[in-house]
Amino acid sequence: MIMYTMDHYPKTHRVQAGAVLVIALIMLLVSTLIAVATFEMGSNNFLVVANLESQRQAQRVAEAKLEEAISDWDTFESSLMTPNVGVFWCQGRKNHECVDLNEDAIADIEIYLGDPNPFCTRVEPIKNNDLNLNDPDDPDAQGCFIGTPQSGAVDGAGSGGMSMCSDAVWDIHINVKDLPWSDSKPSRVTVRQGVGVRVSNNSIPPECR
Repeated sequence: MIMYTMDHYPKTHRVQAGAVLVIALIMLLVSTLIAVATFEMGSNNFLVVANLESQRQAQRVAEAKLEEAISDWDTFESSLMTPNVGVFWCQGRKNHECVDLNEDAIADIEIYLGDPNPFCTRVEPIKNNDLNLNDPDDPDAQGCFIGTPQSGAVDGAGSGGMSMCSDAVWDIHINVKDLPWSDSKPSRVTVRQGVGVRVSNNSIPPECR
């Protein structure tokens, strides 16, 4: 048997051993890079999903607050002209609402009406045929109808099948922004809605004329 010391080890074998070591190191590096990239992709996907969910949640809350404002229209309309009147409040600011999304007793987002402020876009006359005189949820319909006198009727007159009332159409924006200390980071959300408010033809808001 022929024995070799390291100095006398065949050169071919030494080259092969070195090549195997280099390849092993390259494969280890590639595997590490793949693992890091996979982890980062997973983390980014998680953040994207979390942000989308926060944005959807913020939009749902904004829509609910917009409906709350519309359902109390008299107060909402007064808040546009009267400093101390608001539909909801946050830290002394009217028509602002601070909301805790993740239920940790800390407000995450601020919802506010305006920007731009609500404005009347047009007035649409209401036809007699569009009034449901038998709707118990619409007691003012009879007061708008022309043809049968009603006690307490809305002032005004109409012609050509038109009633004594019109819809004042308002363009309303409600906005959401995250508070500086919030862990939830929804993108800025804006919900826009047109609202038709029935008014007497003699009481059309100045903004609509």
